[in-house]
Amino acid sequence: MTAKEPRGAMPRRNRRRSQERADRTRELVIEETIRCIREEGFSAASTRHIIERAGVSTGVVQYHFGDRDGLLNAVIDHAISTLTSAVDELADEVEGIDGLEERMKTLADAAWKVFLDPASMTAMEILIATRSLRSSLGVEQLAELQPGLGRIASLIGAPSPHARAIADLLWAAPIGLMVGQMVTDAPLPTEPQRQAMAQLLIDHLRVNHADAASRRGRTTRKRQLEGPRS
Repeated sequence: MTAKEPRGAMPRRNRRRSQERADRTRELVIEETIRCIREEGFSAASTRHIIERAGVSTGVVQYHFGDRDGLLNAVIDHAISTLTSAVDELADEVEGIDGLEERMKTLADAAWKVFLDPASMTAMEILIATRSLRSSLGVEQLAELQPGLGRIASLIGAPSPHARAIADLLWAAPIGLMVGQMVTDAPLPTEPQRQAMAQLLIDHLRVNHADAASRRGRTTRKRQLEGPRS
């Protein structure tokens, strides 16, 4: 004899499955919006065109996002969330590397991959094209990135007084290339720029290490010349 399920178990299971389907559909629409903008440009991303590409109804977009601006905001939120996780993973990866040269090369390569992610590029294109969405971008959304960027700054090394500024350059440089990529059909090279960024980091930190060692040496010699204090 089959045991009866507890009363209410079936409705809960059905609600859970329904919610899972709704979440998958929402994610599908966001991903298709990203593909649409990357492949055809922001001007092509009308609600009608996106629902055609995603194979969903207008009601789906209205239910999950309200309108086109709501959908675009959801894409930006998705990009920031993805970027935040990627920056944290980048910091985790670089933390395990001891050698200065290898650490900086890995940091530069990984930073470019993180910030040139399709979701990040799409969010940037949306923000450039829509002043209203730029003004509605919350400080708390951008604040999500700060802990990860702070970790990257600490990984650059204490000898550099410019660690925070260098961390900012690590994301500003790929974004600059991202904007250039938006206005050309041909893919732009990134390898020379990544190598140049890594070498700049290495050279800068070596100079700062040398300067710090020189200052320590001068301080030690000065103390030796002065002798013990009475």
